[in-house]
Amino acid sequence: MKLMVVESPNKIKKLESILGSDWKVMASVGHIRDLPHNDLGIEQPGFTLNYEFIPPATVQGRTFPGGEERVARIRKEARNAEMVYLASDPDREGEAIAWHLKETLGLDESEYMRVTFDAITPDVIRAALNKARKIDYDLVHAQEARRALDRMYGYLVSPLLSDMLGMSLSAGRVQSPAVRLVVDQERRIKAFKKTSHFGASVAFDGESWQAEWNTKPFISEDKPYVLDEALASRAAACRQFRVTESDSGPAKQSPPSPFSTSLLLQAASVSLKLDPEVTAKLAQKLFEQGVITYIRTDSVNFSDEANAEIRSFAQGKGWALPDQPRKFKAKGDAQEAHEAIRPTHFEVEEAGEDDKQRALYRLIWQRSVASQLADAKYKVNTVTLEATDGAETFEFKAKGRVLVEPGWRVLTAKDAVQDDEGGDDDASGGKVPMLDVGSAKQADSGKLLRKETKPPSRFTKASLIAKLEAEGVGRPSTYPAIMQNIMSKGYLGEVKRFLEPTETGVLLVDQLVKAEFAFIELAFTRGLEEELDVIADGNCGYVEVVEPAFVQLQADIEAVGSSGAMKPRFPCPKCESGLRRFSPAGKTPFWCCTNAECKTFMDDVDNKPVERKTYACTTCGTGTMRRFKRKTGGGFLWACSTEGCKHFMDDDKGKPVEPTVHTCPKCKTAPLRRYQKKDKETGKPKGGFGWFCIGEDCKTFLDDEKGKPVAVKTAPCPACGKPMYRRKGEYGYWWGCSGFKDGCKTIMDDDKGKPVKRAAKKAVTKKA
Repeated sequence: MKLMVVESPNKIKKLESILGSDWKVMASVGHIRDLPHNDLGIEQPGFTLNYEFIPPATVQGRTFPGGEERVARIRKEARNAEMVYLASDPDREGEAIAWHLKETLGLDESEYMRVTFDAITPDVIRAALNKARKIDYDLVHAQEARRALDRMYGYLVSPLLSDMLGMSLSAGRVQSPAVRLVVDQERRIKAFKKTSHFGASVAFDGESWQAEWNTKPFISEDKPYVLDEALASRAAACRQFRVTESDSGPAKQSPPSPFSTSLLLQAASVSLKLDPEVTAKLAQKLFEQGVITYIRTDSVNFSDEANAEIRSFAQGKGWALPDQPRKFKAKGDAQEAHEAIRPTHFEVEEAGEDDKQRALYRLIWQRSVASQLADAKYKVNTVTLEATDGAETFEFKAKGRVLVEPGWRVLTAKDAVQDDEGGDDDASGGKVPMLDVGSAKQADSGKLLRKETKPPSRFTKASLIAKLEAEGVGRPSTYPAIMQNIMSKGYLGEVKRFLEPTETGVLLVDQLVKAEFAFIELAFTRGLEEELDVIADGNCGYVEVVEPAFVQLQADIEAVGSSGAMKPRFPCPKCESGLRRFSPAGKTPFWCCTNAECKTFMDDVDNKPVERKTYACTTCGTGTMRRFKRKTGGGFLWACSTEGCKHFMDDDKGKPVEPTVHTCPKCKTAPLRRYQKKDKETGKPKGGFGWFCIGEDCKTFLDDEKGKPVAVKTAPCPACGKPMYRRKGEYGYWWGCSGFKDGCKTIMDDDKGKPVKRAAKKAVTKKA
């Protein structure tokens, strides 16, 4: 038996059907080890990473096994396998997972092989097995360097930020520059001052086409817009024109490139309105089903075999093809390790298990096939016309474009990544005819155009990913996680699909910039990404990249401490260290000094620290009363801080007040105490509250109504005559006979505090 270990359990069924009965396929379910959760986990010298098994996780009441349990399950099968094939994903993360598996399974070099595949199809899997190799440690070291760098910036800078700003914040090597891009853009938008200016257009031939006034002769560098409304009105009033230029010629438009990961995330956001993290999950599902190739790639090109398949498929459909397969230019730092994302079988036009998967597959299929089709060809007519008004000459220009050969546009009207592309047949001028130079032409109408300069556009998730890619920040596999991170932590908000920085996001960026941390600058972060690529290529070592970055970060932190650049947002009134806000679950938020020796506490009002009000305990006289949220029943209570003093007080608008004492109506001496009713078997709260007398010999119990004791309502049982008691259950009040121990099972419904006959249960009619 041969054992193959993949990352996702969703791949198992498909792979076992391809490999056959001699194989067993198991899943690691992603990473099995990581750095410790509550510790830096990096030892010096050497910057060794201290790995731990990922602990079990409980989500919505369901517990998922941790890394140690997953490895133990795989190890049990590995003992009986003649060879273990480590088939985690074909990228740096996957290579690192393969190495972690080898180490934790205790495999020596003769007991394992590393295989990678870009698609789950029989041909690709067989080819992958024929190219089985050993682990590429350059890729492993590149992944470890990324993990070390991310951990360093997160664990060393985040506490400092949190203490200075008084709230829990996290800095990130990539996430913080991403937030900065949005913050800086928002400031450019706020600083923008619009300029109102004018233009003019005229329409011809029953308004079937139009020409627009060329304002260049009337503007300059100092005055880039026409501000004279009267001048623009004169241009719009022109009707008699002479044709000064006329040209007609062909034009062509090449198809957009296939999808890299970044382009797919952008296109799905624009065309399908899907968030990047949703797109990544859908694409992963499609890959696991074997219908598309690997989804994390920088490449925008296909293999020669895939291009040949597309051309054969297109010929069968009668679609036009270029003379040679297309090759697209990748961005400068693209790794080109894998193909662009494409269907595994081009003849399959629909795939996926739900509507969203099918829509994403269709987007990938269209883009893939269209990329290899012929150019779209147009006939373009351009005309220049002049009119005179006194001493002024007004020039108007028109351009019309008509599609004559659709080429790639038989499949898609536009580039799915672009959300502002125009119509598919005509340019803005309409159906512009060919006109003779020197001929006269009369306009039907004219229009004054009122224009305004527009501020820079806010980022969408799609355009922010495009910007990060253009700046060389982040990599394909990281973009969905980056977006999810900065959104979930509340650094950015989304309004009608546009990103806006929150107050917290602005505070975060401003503090990092003010402190002059190197990693907040795009150039520095871009340089680190490039160095990680150098490690992966085997041209640089792990320590050569991590150590200088660590030294730089330590210098930045020391500089912050000595320069005083990062001052606390809320300084402690006693020692001037930073105050930090804490919001424990079920308790009132409060502020505490970050100086452990100070022990200053302050109250919270509107997320700001205020002087804590103290109230002396009226019982012991030495302690102070502290305010707490009630565990049950809502509201607050006050408790004495002195150990041994059990004095409690009620809360009245933030002030402690002595609780109202209710005397037992039966014994007339002992007070009543309120209690939470609980289930006898489970001990969990059930049925609201009640009151009981604390007198030793008094057994009085009363009901609770809005926090006050009320007499237990009774009525004679119609069956046995014993008292019936009103109870509160899961579905409201009901009445039960006190003689149930003697065999009376009478139960009645409640109607405004009185027992009534139980309503008959509605009969349930079963469908045939």
